Amino acid sequence: MRINHNISAMQTNSQLRKTNKNLDTALERLSSGYRINRAADDAAGMAISRKMKTQIEGLERASMNSSDGISVIQTAEGALNEVTAMLQRMRQLAVQAANGTNTNEDRLSIQQELNQLTAEIARISETTEFNTKTLLDGNIDNNSYSNVPGLDLIYASDTVASVEYEMTLTCDPRQAVIVAGEPSITEIGEEEVGTITINGYSVYLREGQSLEDAFASIRNLCDSMNIKAFFGDEGSTDGPAETAGYEETEIGEGSLIFMSRAYGSSQKISIQCNNPALAEAFGLSTETVTSYGVDAKVELGEGFSPTATVSARGDIVYIRDSNNFEMRYQITPGTVETDFTDATGDGEVEQYCADDGDVEAISTLLSAGPMYLQVGANEDQTMQVRIPRTDPVTLGIASINVCTQEGAEAAITLYDNAVNEVSAIRAKLGAYQNRLDHTITNLDVTGLNMTESMSRIEDVDMAEEMTVYTQQSVLDQAGTAMLAQANQRPQNILSLLNG
Repeated sequence: MRINHNISAMQTNSQLRKTNKNLDTALERLSSGYRINRAADDAAGMAISRKMKTQIEGLERASMNSSDGISVIQTAEGALNEVTAMLQRMRQLAVQAANGTNTNEDRLSIQQELNQLTAEIARISETTEFNTKTLLDGNIDNNSYSNVPGLDLIYASDTVASVEYEMTLTCDPRQAVIVAGEPSITEIGEEEVGTITINGYSVYLREGQSLEDAFASIRNLCDSMNIKAFFGDEGSTDGPAETAGYEETEIGEGSLIFMSRAYGSSQKISIQCNNPALAEAFGLSTETVTSYGVDAKVELGEGFSPTATVSARGDIVYIRDSNNFEMRYQITPGTVETDFTDATGDGEVEQYCADDGDVEAISTLLSAGPMYLQVGANEDQTMQVRIPRTDPVTLGIASINVCTQEGAEAAITLYDNAVNEVSAIRAKLGAYQNRLDHTITNLDVTGLNMTESMSRIEDVDMAEEMTVYTQQSVLDQAGTAMLAQANQRPQNILSLLNG
């Protein structure tokens, strides 16, 4: 019998260390719930599971992003719902104003309510916001810029490509303007008593009426027809209230000027005086003198297809093509510097405009501007949301006046168009929301399935690991007992020596 370094004890101790290591691993997995607690446990599995974990967390955040996007859309749609209600009320008022049983005072009262509703639509457009981001003023739409400051893109449909669009501006928009004379009287005398008729509606000037009172009567009648009446001289085109080149003066100083508040060929001023003496006193005529506004004129160039058509209503230019292609531009008066000559109230000079030259313009539509929702876990997994500018200008209701029969009749159609446009925008927002609802569902399902896959890689099988733990625990106890026995064997050699 040899001592031989107690090989049996050493072998037993080696096995016991392995058992303890396996037991420690089993305890760690059971306590943490993970099969992979460090890279050494499963290097490939750790790399795969970490990548999955990154994707899962990204999907969860993308789902929350989509929910935030729905909140934005609901905020905008809620505001537009109120705009629709106001437009329907405005259309109802226009139908009421078109009834011939109304007096001028009745229509003026209706117009006052319309003005307040128009102002509220403008306020909603400017102030509706989510997280300080305004929603209805065009900030969540494609940005654009032009090399001509007076050319402003106010609307572009979803099918308009982000490229450069060339056009030639050939004529400025213009109001209807009639320039009467400078009054030669300070009071209506017996000879000047008479009637001035403006667009079919008359104002009677009585004897003894001061110039101020007579002008007030004329001004009030003009206000009811969306016409500005003032005394002025020819001056800067930057004059007050967009006065088309006239600066306002005090009552009686300068020519009496009649000017429509809105632009375009739909604007008309027709003036006639029934008394030659009254006509002479104000620089008018006993014959009817008429002036019309002028629409802006544009010729299309590169960037537009050959089938694109262009039309204008006042200072708004509409460009349309197939596939729902539509662009709207607002042209600031004076951009082309068209030389207009206004009709005189006595009919001696008729209205005309001279072609002083064209302005070449390039409008660039950018892809930047819309709200991009990150609806995926990776780069470029986004959804574009565009909300066009929605205010009285873009809806075409900024200058509606129902104080006349003709104006009320025309307002009905304009309000119809505005309701249809807002409804189309709301429909688009509803489509966005429905898409986001499906996006959230898809993200949640994808995240769930990926979580299940990651669980199979990194989570511990508790039943299996408990079996391993039990096995290793038994081996640990057995190994400890056998190590004790192996350490006792050298004692047998001592007994031989002692014997």
